[in-house]
Amino acid sequence: MSKRRLSEARPRRTPPTIHDVAWLAQVSKSTVSNVIRGMPAVSPATRRRVIEAIEHLGYRPNVLARQLVQQRTTILGVIVGDLGNPFYAEMAKLLERHAFSRGYTTMFCNTEGDDESELAGLETLLQHRVAGLIFLDVAGQPSTVQQALARVPAVFVGFREEWGDSVSSNDEYGARLACEHLLALGHRRLAFLTTPVEQRADQARLHGFRQALALAGVGPGRVAIWEPPADQARVDGSPLPLRQLFTGPYAVTGVFASNDLTAIDLLEFCDRVGVRIPEDVSLVGFDDVPLAGLARISLTTIAQPRDELARLGVETLIDRLTGQHSGPPRHRLVDVHLVVRATTAPPRAASGG
Repeated sequence: MSKRRLSEARPRRTPPTIHDVAWLAQVSKSTVSNVIRGMPAVSPATRRRVIEAIEHLGYRPNVLARQLVQQRTTILGVIVGDLGNPFYAEMAKLLERHAFSRGYTTMFCNTEGDDESELAGLETLLQHRVAGLIFLDVAGQPSTVQQALARVPAVFVGFREEWGDSVSSNDEYGARLACEHLLALGHRRLAFLTTPVEQRADQARLHGFRQALALAGVGPGRVAIWEPPADQARVDGSPLPLRQLFTGPYAVTGVFASNDLTAIDLLEFCDRVGVRIPEDVSLVGFDDVPLAGLARISLTTIAQPRDELARLGVETLIDRLTGQHSGPPRHRLVDVHLVVRATTAPPRAASGG
């Protein structure tokens, strides 16, 4: 690059443009563009001149303008059911990290389990021309979501939808592991606990819960829907003070909560109403969020491989975007495992208490 050109490239009041870089490097604008995009059809000497010009001018490519010209962005939209749940907050962070490592950024939409908020968020993401979508939950009807996704590919992470790519944990198997652990300890009266903001994966976990009890021949178990920190819940479809689920001659002695956040809320509730865990009730969660391992919580739970879920989710979506996979929906399953901590123990009768 000539010294004369360098001396003429004086500081400007406005940001440098691609035209300025081309003038200083004595190449065409398209050559500068090829260097920025890493295209191979540029000689080493020319590439070096362009890079020197970029550095001298402090040029920064206008990514948004380039993406608008190409009619696509490198933004991945992420639909989250409830960022208040530490599992989904952690998944959002991991998805952002893996997307960034592949050259993509992320934009999040927190629906709080509301189908109208979900559709409004989807429309906003599509207006921003996201390249693809990652669902951590689906609040609305699948047919409605399908109509909204006609323009971009999507992947479901943490649960399965038959009509789209998915990366999910083996939720049914995890629920069976939880129940088999409680059954092995001697518990025979079990309950499945979930919240009104039911995640898609809860359905598979409830199915696994019922499967385990049926195989053990101990009855169907009870199903409680509870909105913390309320004292009331719906138990087997009827309103009931939640404390009554754990007291009296027909009290349950073991609870499988559909996620760790609900399990931790139940720990707080039981402490408030005088129900002891694990002396009166054993408790198993699902997810293994960092809070679950704290000494004062020490929750027995089913651990999901969060980093693997996020990595495979991003990989699966990018495979669609780049054409590396164009066939029918692909469903990828990752393993889970039981982590035994301090919230489970044999029931008092079985332990001689």
